[in-house]
Amino acid sequence: MVGLPARGKSCIAFKLARYLNWIGVKSKVFNVGMYRRDLVGVNMSSDYYSPENEEGVSSRTKVALHVVDELLRWLKEDPDAGVGILDATNTTRSRRKLMTERCAEQGVQIMFIESVLDMPEIEEKNIREHKIRCPDYQGCDADAAFRDFSARIANYKKAYETLSLDLDRELTFIRVSNITQFHINNVNCNVQSKSAYFLMNLRPHIMSTLYFTRHGESNYNTEGKIGGDAGLSENGKQYAAELGKFVEDNGLSDIPVWTSLMKRTQETGSYLPNTNVMRYKALNELDAGQCDGMTYQEIEDRYPEEFALRDLDKFNYRYPRGVSYHDLCCRLEPIIMDLEKQRTV
Repeated sequence: MVGLPARGKSCIAFKLARYLNWIGVKSKVFNVGMYRRDLVGVNMSSDYYSPENEEGVSSRTKVALHVVDELLRWLKEDPDAGVGILDATNTTRSRRKLMTERCAEQGVQIMFIESVLDMPEIEEKNIREHKIRCPDYQGCDADAAFRDFSARIANYKKAYETLSLDLDRELTFIRVSNITQFHINNVNCNVQSKSAYFLMNLRPHIMSTLYFTRHGESNYNTEGKIGGDAGLSENGKQYAAELGKFVEDNGLSDIPVWTSLMKRTQETGSYLPNTNVMRYKALNELDAGQCDGMTYQEIEDRYPEEFALRDLDKFNYRYPRGVSYHDLCCRLEPIIMDLEKQRTV
């Protein structure tokens, strides 16, 4: 990551890691601030971050290199590791050069993601809602903490060198400006392309509230059968009615409702007072193929080898003429992108 403090870098890093894990690329965030507190301590004043403070610069560089080495060690020792995200400021070319050389020694590709934010109201909100609550300011007056963190940002600005298409053309980077403007340079592999795709759909400044509910019990549920397109049982209808009451009592009647195309989900949705209902085929549940409409006992009796294979790896197991949970995750990817842009669903 690259950028001044309070630019949403940690939010972007953790959301990106969660997305990459979702699509099957094992990812982990290494937050330099957390390591710095363990190695150097908390309650470091804003002067610690001044480029004129040689002792502070040396200390911060040592911490950054330590974290990079931890990240590289994880990539080397974990056979499933795919992407390590260094959550730090990395605001100077010399620091980025150091990181690039360290990774190159281990044969690790590097991509920089810079978050630029020229929106004072969002910066202040980030500081007051997140930064002054971190361990660095535990027990500190809120206004004093705000002033100190603002001074920390001012110190970083003195040496800040943004990524540039003119000066950094050889680097792979994505520069996100004010959340909605993007500069993409030298992206050259699938994971990097997927990351760019995700970032272009990300809205880290939007605080979303998402409500999830299962459909009411279906007639197939009462019989222990999987799949199918059965309607609701009497218990399912009672649940749907209670759900509608909950929505109305909590003032949620105006929010959009998303359902699959299955009868049981649409029937559940029909009990809600909401009129903005969207139906997506991508939300249909897993297709069990030739096992659709069967109980698990029937599957074990009729297809014992398939039943055993499913027990070995449920996430990647694909039903005959059906799909796997991994396939389902891939199908849901556009839905995830749309959810990132929503405030309440």
